[in-house]
Amino acid sequence: MLLVLVLASFFHVQVVVLAVVVIIIAMPLQQHFSAIRLVGLFTLLLVPAVLGLVVGYRNENYNILKDLYYFSLPVLFILCGIVLACRVEIDEFIRTMVLAGIITSVMVAAVSIYFVGLSALIDPYSAHYAIGIVGTPAPPLALALLLLSRKFNITLYSRNWFNIFTAVNLFGVYMFASRTYLVITCCFVFLLLADKLKKLWIAPALFLCFFLFSIIPADAFKVDSSSTFMAKIISSFSEISINEYKTEQDINIRYRGYESFMALRGYLSGTTPEWIFGGLGKLIDLKVFIRLGKDTEFQYIPVLHNGWLYILVKTGLTGVLVYLLVFFGLIITNWKNYISAGSKPIIRFFSAISIGCILSLLFTNYVVSAFFSVEMSIIMITLGYSYLNFRSLVYKVKQQEAHHTQAVPV
Repeated sequence: MLLVLVLASFFHVQVVVLAVVVIIIAMPLQQHFSAIRLVGLFTLLLVPAVLGLVVGYRNENYNILKDLYYFSLPVLFILCGIVLACRVEIDEFIRTMVLAGIITSVMVAAVSIYFVGLSALIDPYSAHYAIGIVGTPAPPLALALLLLSRKFNITLYSRNWFNIFTAVNLFGVYMFASRTYLVITCCFVFLLLADKLKKLWIAPALFLCFFLFSIIPADAFKVDSSSTFMAKIISSFSEISINEYKTEQDINIRYRGYESFMALRGYLSGTTPEWIFGGLGKLIDLKVFIRLGKDTEFQYIPVLHNGWLYILVKTGLTGVLVYLLVFFGLIITNWKNYISAGSKPIIRFFSAISIGCILSLLFTNYVVSAFFSVEMSIIMITLGYSYLNFRSLVYKVKQQEAHHTQAVPV
């Protein structure tokens, strides 16, 4: 079922993804309620949505329901991962995810070559842009699982098969030609090296610098052409940064930045309760009609590419703070075990996976609203799976230590 979910997310078939998730959660399980109860920490993410509903109850019901749907997605996907941790053995889960990465890597290569020809192998972005390839972050996630398992001496494959599967998933990351997936890959590559740093503050400092660098306006990175993937990467900074918008061309070239600009402007023009709690169902007024579909123009939009501004507009400062506290709290908890040479390798492995998933979501939420995207469902499911296994393993170690302490004669 996990493979079906990944393939459905590849084609962005939301109904199938949600149906599989609900089936996984609802299937009978020993101590079912206890497993579901472990999602408790993440239900805090729903509290700002409820408060935003109280403030925005006068907005249209359809828009309110749509926002409730989006804010329930991260909790639903993480819960799915937690339930999977109770059903699926660790080696089986990793093998399934690696297989999912291989299948989607082959699929994206086959689709690109079919529509564009062999030239897609040299310039995969041209195929991505020409035919609008959809996707899933399964290849970068599978690549991370392979490399981190090797780092912590968790052997699942022979050396030859490990090298082949790593190469195929790396090829998949290349063929998707996605800046988002490149960011995800970089987050996990960072964790391959971070524990080698001697000073505990260096890695968090580097992470903070990277985060600040990713959000500052960067007009110095403008380029004249976006026909190549590298040019697109460089232009990412100017695309999403907030600038002056004097002409329609400025808006079209930097639509995501304009969208964010109008969202922030709308937020700042709100009342004090809206600043603090937002308002579910609130629409962002673009002030002009912009073509966002084949034959449709919009002036008011319900969602944003910038997930952090979406949280800010809909749930106010409360929502942003809750999201940051929950996920940075998890990073701190997992980081201590990740850098500890005394921790068991399997615990360090799940710590690294959890941190990598969280960093991936925090960064990509800035450009593709990752927390509210079915495309990113597999990242959140893996986070839930790692979260429960990490907690379970740490609890078992503490129980063993306590039992050993009691067994030692005084």
